[in-house]
Amino acid sequence: MKLDERLIELNKIPENERLKQTILNKIKDQPVKEPISLKPLRELGVVAAICFIALFLFYTSSNQINQAASGEIAKITSYKHLGETGFRGKLSTNYMGVENITTPSIVTLFENLSDLPTISAPEKYDQQYDIVVLFKNGEQRQYELSWNYLYDIDNNLYYPGYEQYPTAIYSDLFDAHYKVQFPVIWIAVAVLLMNAFTAVYYNRRQLVRPTKVRGLGVSITINLTILGLLFWYHNTIGPLYKPLLILFAVGYGFSVWLPMKRQVPNLNILRVEKYKIMLIVVLFISWIIMY
Repeated sequence: MKLDERLIELNKIPENERLKQTILNKIKDQPVKEPISLKPLRELGVVAAICFIALFLFYTSSNQINQAASGEIAKITSYKHLGETGFRGKLSTNYMGVENITTPSIVTLFENLSDLPTISAPEKYDQQYDIVVLFKNGEQRQYELSWNYLYDIDNNLYYPGYEQYPTAIYSDLFDAHYKVQFPVIWIAVAVLLMNAFTAVYYNRRQLVRPTKVRGLGVSITINLTILGLLFWYHNTIGPLYKPLLILFAVGYGFSVWLPMKRQVPNLNILRVEKYKIMLIVVLFISWIIMY
């Protein structure tokens, strides 16, 4: 029986004045309960978010190190690029493409760099590693490493490249930058498979998904534009900050979900679309973390 018909039948039932009066008396005897306010919870969430960001910045800051002799190396990071001009190395591995290469062979190289002979400025090639060396007293030095030269940017000195170094040094660089990563192509494959499965699910349940959701197209266009600008920045200016990309991925999920939640009345469709959006966001965040 349809809901409207059931409501009509219920409205035809005669009122029980005695029962109504009993209920009213019980309500009058009970104290009025104040509605639960969510404002304290929102304020607590804001405070927790600020504390989380503060802790994150504290633990990722390069200044939070122990004081020690300037010759002791705390960390070495590397960023590989092809053909771009300008130094693009970063100390924090929270940037895409920046790898920690603090291995015994590379630490030994930079600790004994003064023992290497200097050379005249060589011809520079497209492929190079931008290396940042952090000492335990907080000092940082920048280097460019290629197969035929090692350039000390701070002191404007050139040393022989890794073609003349022990094999372990280049192996450590290669292993750090070419480790197994989550290929971004699998995100596109996963999206196609999810769309196929949801289409089969909707057909079997005879659910009709709205062909057009107001605001969804605009939201996706804005997000894709932002994504394109971010990767343009990554290719032309420098490495992308991973927490910023993770924040963008979560924002993308909300911007797609909210228009659907407002305009799609079917709960089954909303549940399927919610899980699909959540899975896409998780895949994207996994790729960012592993990059």
